[in-house]
Amino acid sequence: MIFAIISMMLLGLVDTFYISMLGTVELVAASFVMPIYLLTVSMALGIGMALGSITSRLIGEQKHDEAARFITDAHILTLLFTLIIAFILFQLIQPLFTLMGANDDAMPHIKGYMHIILVGTPMLVLTLVGNNTLRATGNIKASAKLSMLLSILNFILDPLFIFGLGFFPALGMPGAALATVIAGTVTWLSSFYLIGFQEKLFDFAWPKLSILISNWRQLLSIAVPAIVANIMTPLAAAVMTAIIARISTESVAGFGVGTRIESMSLIVVFALSSTLPMFIGQNIGAGRGDRAYQALILCLRFVVIFQIGIYLLLLLCAPVISTTFSDNQSVTQVIRTYLMILPLTYSAHAVVILAMVALNVLKRPRTALLITIIRLVLLYLPLAYLGSLFWGITGLFVGAACGNVMAGLIAFRIVKRVCEEQGLENSGLKQLQAQQT
Repeated sequence: MIFAIISMMLLGLVDTFYISMLGTVELVAASFVMPIYLLTVSMALGIGMALGSITSRLIGEQKHDEAARFITDAHILTLLFTLIIAFILFQLIQPLFTLMGANDDAMPHIKGYMHIILVGTPMLVLTLVGNNTLRATGNIKASAKLSMLLSILNFILDPLFIFGLGFFPALGMPGAALATVIAGTVTWLSSFYLIGFQEKLFDFAWPKLSILISNWRQLLSIAVPAIVANIMTPLAAAVMTAIIARISTESVAGFGVGTRIESMSLIVVFALSSTLPMFIGQNIGAGRGDRAYQALILCLRFVVIFQIGIYLLLLLCAPVISTTFSDNQSVTQVIRTYLMILPLTYSAHAVVILAMVALNVLKRPRTALLITIIRLVLLYLPLAYLGSLFWGITGLFVGAACGNVMAGLIAFRIVKRVCEEQGLENSGLKQLQAQQT
């Protein structure tokens, strides 16, 4: 999963790199469409998390037929939902991007890109949801290979459709969208084959309305809070950027570099967050909540120690990193300040991430959303803003770091209490005693 996540991160970077070669106007247009792309990804991750949480329990309970029916109904809902969202966004392209501040020069490129990417949105979302389905069955390698297939295909097709080669037309920025849609469609068809014919987890019988509605309700009860939680993260990043912009342009540039380093530094945590929920769900379904609890605690301990090691490495490399990304002295100073303060709290941030995904599979999605609200709305942003008022950019980073630590402690306490309430720690012992009796 580590390699899969790296490849997915490179997907956006490759698009941005090739589009930047077209010119500044195209690069600006790509910056405008990014929030809409993140909205789509947030939606897919939320649905995928819900699907994986419920399916993993059914797999653990050996309820193969019920799992197949649920997976099928979830994919039907995903298809309908994404078609509706794509249709609405298609009608709102002009007013939406005008409201965001896109000028007349960028608008034709935005429209050309969005008209194509919205057509392929259902396939892209179903690809990500399909990956979660495979992880729920325990087939982690297939999920990772599909993610890498998507990135590799996009990497190959991007220059062909953007710049043109041989019989391929030079489409410019719309070519980037077409490359992504084709790559997504091929990957989705591959996941459809694996799930439906290899794992035999698609029920091709006509669904009963009562079962269909019941499955949709189960899915949405977890998916909606998960989607909201995922959307809040890019929104908080936008607010943080606005706060930093009041300090200086150099601070914005330095913070932008810092956030990219943060994403790369948390790759192992993201990989764990993709696999831990499935492990927990399957073991709870099999009546081994004690194994699920042990895995959760072990992962939390690991990420704390691992991220401290990452911090020491970043601290050592801070001078090289800062000068690699910029030769502006003010920007490099901001990057160094960032690396001295915030990475120290990545371990707490990691605890929050794993606690949230664990709560989703423990059927406490609203509690997971509450943790997100506490971290971003009540701690991270307010403390960062207060710190900026007193000590500028350094104060902002210190305030944000304090927010991370406090949120990590709260998240750990909440997820531990939920595990105790559900009796996970001793569930394996109870099952063994029952079998002996």
